[in-house]
Amino acid sequence: MTHEIAVVPGDGIGTEVTPAAVEVLAALDLPLEFVSGEAGDGAAAEYGDPLPEETRELVAEADATLFGAAGETAAEVILPLRSIVGSYANVRPARAYPGVDALAPETDLVFVRENTEGVYAGLEQEVVDGVRTLTRVVTEDASEQIAEFGFQ
Repeated sequence: MTHEIAVVPGDGIGTEVTPAAVEVLAALDLPLEFVSGEAGDGAAAEYGDPLPEETRELVAEADATLFGAAGETAAEVILPLRSIVGSYANVRPARAYPGVDALAPETDLVFVRENTEGVYAGLEQEVVDGVRTLTRVVTEDASEQIAEFGFQ
């Protein structure tokens, strides 16, 4: 069975590292098919949309997505991509490594943060000239989902 990987280099360093990552994956000789999509500042300039519908559909239909980086349009690219692929958990390990000086060598933590709500919801508005508000969204469903994930 071939797995389809949506490859979306995006902007900046993404255009350099994403092709290298594809090269490494291709060298593994796994049943992978790579399909390309556009997103980011370049897509915004060319199509008037930093995350064109064609790329959204490509990502939604793929088995996995390899995303590079986003520039000025990051919020308009990354947040919808997270939603499309269901990437709700931001998992960050923090540990001390043997042989490396550390203030607390026994440190072994994992931080789990909800990745699609809170201030990520992007509900901003200008109240008066020079004053903006940002609404933090917290739903019971997303809170339960991330709590369950964190304790698995």
